[in-house]
Amino acid sequence: MRPMAGKTVVITGPTSGIGKEIAVGLAGLGANLVLGCRDAAKGKAVANVLQYDTDAASIEVVQVDLASRKSIEEFAKKILGSHARLDVLINNAGVSRGEQPWAKNSDGIEVTFATNVIGYYLTSLLLLPRLRESAPARIVNVASTFASDLDMDDLQFQRRPYEGMKAYAQSKACDRLLSWALARRLEGTRVTANAMAPGLIVDTGLYRNTPPDVMVRLRQRGGRTPADGADTAVWLASSDEIEGVSGKFFENRKEIPCSFRNRDVEEKLWSICESLTQ
Repeated sequence: MRPMAGKTVVITGPTSGIGKEIAVGLAGLGANLVLGCRDAAKGKAVANVLQYDTDAASIEVVQVDLASRKSIEEFAKKILGSHARLDVLINNAGVSRGEQPWAKNSDGIEVTFATNVIGYYLTSLLLLPRLRESAPARIVNVASTFASDLDMDDLQFQRRPYEGMKAYAQSKACDRLLSWALARRLEGTRVTANAMAPGLIVDTGLYRNTPPDVMVRLRQRGGRTPADGADTAVWLASSDEIEGVSGKFFENRKEIPCSFRNRDVEEKLWSICESLTQ
């Protein structure tokens, strides 16, 4: 059975962890995959394995650094130039800086916010014309239950003492807010936008910079495999059950409540992302 046969899916951050398992799941359903990878060599290695082990119709690797606006723009340009249709975009690539110090990207934006929030925003916006043309189409944002420390007046930790885990938690709250703001803008287009949580703690490389004592506490609260964490994203990308469903937050294939729902806050974040990318 190949329910995704003939459909093209763009996945960012697919070389390890949840992103890789999302790619495995959708390749097994027969999708054409476009893998957006910071490390193209790792991406090609993953593509070779997937091509051999699964039913993926085709797998393409395109280099992209989600911390860089210029790289995202080049990434989108390549995809739009080579793909007449796009059925699904899965924003997954992210960074958690743990105990590393505050740092900015080449655009002067704090790295966690640039990668995890601006990366989602700009990738979605630049690929949206092709998704609209290909409708019905879907955008799936990999968020997290690990979301907190939201300060709309200090999103880049320029006033607060910087802590990598707090920056990550805030970015995941922002990913939800962006999903709801985007879903409103897509009403009537037959393009949907939903967010999902992989689980409280998934054993991936994302947490490589997390202090050991924090990891111990998180694992004590229950852990999941990357395949477990990827399952809901694969379902959101492929299932007929949620055709037309938009603006929702899912975990374990079920809609769950989200405390980060506030239209004014969502619109403020959208405006901030807009101003930072103009």
